[in-house]
Amino acid sequence: MVHLNDILGAFTLLGWIIAASIAALVAAFALLRLFHRRFNGEITAVPVNSFFGAVTTIWALVFGFVAADVWQANSNAAEAAVQERAALIRLNGMAEAEALDLPELENALHRYVGIVARNEWDGAGNSESAPEAETALQAIRLALLAAQEDGVPSVLLGKMITDFDELQDARTKRLAIGAGDAQILKWMLVIILTLMSMVAIAFVHRDKPRAGRTALKIFTVAAAAAFWLVLLHSGPYLGPVRLTSAEIAF
Repeated sequence: MVHLNDILGAFTLLGWIIAASIAALVAAFALLRLFHRRFNGEITAVPVNSFFGAVTTIWALVFGFVAADVWQANSNAAEAAVQERAALIRLNGMAEAEALDLPELENALHRYVGIVARNEWDGAGNSESAPEAETALQAIRLALLAAQEDGVPSVLLGKMITDFDELQDARTKRLAIGAGDAQILKWMLVIILTLMSMVAIAFVHRDKPRAGRTALKIFTVAAAAAFWLVLLHSGPYLGPVRLTSAEIAF
């Protein structure tokens, strides 16, 4: 479900990107006028017109790598959520009254989901482990040990322990993704290359200011759209487009 706050957050991000793009475009127009006055008519002091392609190609490659990292992080986060929910469903199915009738385990599982949703997903964006969640995991572990004492067949108990291990592995993976590096340096590199691409476009159009302004507008719109779409997904558990705690509810 898409909430109103998510929609507002997406358009707020778009507003910031548009404002930054307009500021960069104004600065590029000023550079275009400066280059027109300073280098117009000169041949030996300036690079060939195709030079700007080298800078924009580097920008596109680096931006592509950053975007690929973002998509991969989102894919891993979705996979971890599916694995965690699947383990919870299997354990809960075994604990229900129609199966092995283990109310302590069933209660511990529901308590774990509530604590994780409240303290890890919604409270910290899965950036850190919640002590309450560790306590809830221990309660599940103790409930499994109690099930052994209640005479649960070893084959079924072994399967439940495997599911519990998968639950812990999925949680560890989720927290690792949430605590991952924001890669600020990569984004700074992309921003610097974006600005340098605009400088290069302005420079090679120094003798044709009108065409230069058109080229700058096209590049700015394309870059702003790319930034917006990638930044919307830059945080798997934060931001307008994100995975919520509903992913592990059962």
